[in-house]
Amino acid sequence: MGRWMVAVRPPSVVASRTGWHTSTMDLTALVFDGVMSSDVLAPIEAASSEGDVSVRFVSRTGEMCWGFEPLHSFKADAALDDVWSTDVLLVPGGLGSIAMMQDAHVTAWLRTMAGRSTYVMSVSTGSLLLAAAGLLDQRDASGHWLAHEDLARAGAHPTGDTVTWQGHIVTTAGYMAAADVARTFPERVLFGGA
Repeated sequence: MGRWMVAVRPPSVVASRTGWHTSTMDLTALVFDGVMSSDVLAPIEAASSEGDVSVRFVSRTGEMCWGFEPLHSFKADAALDDVWSTDVLLVPGGLGSIAMMQDAHVTAWLRTMAGRSTYVMSVSTGSLLLAAAGLLDQRDASGHWLAHEDLARAGAHPTGDTVTWQGHIVTTAGYMAAADVARTFPERVLFGGA
């Protein structure tokens, strides 16, 4: 079981409606033991189908992590403290998200990164991590339907929607909805598209 690989070409500079950008979008995915692999892989694959995407896997201390559904190993490229900004921050769910919610280092990093990311997207129970970080206080949010009570206890307003936008933060109910949103990120990031 190897690491998910995305072909990355050297960035070139392109003009857009919002100024000059590299033609490669930077996507940073938080990974942890017990992450749902599909929550990570499906959005990355979808975004990569629409443009050049540079993918970076980040774990708490830079360690390798194991995901499930499907069983997959994620070799981290960096530790949390080594990453300070990104175009898209991907926050997946999975059984391990409960432990991550209780990790003050992870939630503090998410708060910092949310302010330094063009977009933040959670998948399934990843919305619980955003809520634990205080990013969804009194805001509508999508997430796994079995976690709606936990999401409400964490201060968010769970919706039955598969996708909920709140400013630059988007929460999704699962990896299929996340993949649909991820397809739009290269256009949004590189060309200011809607």
